Amino acid sequence: MKTRITVFPVLLLIIMLASNVLGCSRLVGPSDEEIIKAINEMELFSGGVEKFTIKAPIVILDKGMFSRDGAWPVKVKLTYTYTMAGGHETKPTEKI
Repeated sequence: MKTRITVFPVLLLIIMLASNVLGCSRLVGPSDEEIIKAINEMELFSGGVEKFTIKAPIVILDKGMFSRDGAWPVKVKLTYTYTMAGGHETKPTEKI
């Protein structure tokens, strides 16, 4: 009888911890696909007459830890061009 009393709380604790880790994005973080989708949907790359255009695939270099302000710092490598109002496009620029 004592083993049932001690096993049940331990089992319950393990289930709670597992569900927290699997469901909590603070520990898991965004996937690479979510990061790339967020970058592609930024206003900087999606609208206006004068706009930036991504020319090469986005490469995820490093993912930081969850910060207190609710952000996930991510280091990515982008290659983009800038299209001006007259239709002139700049040479591709690579930034990290």
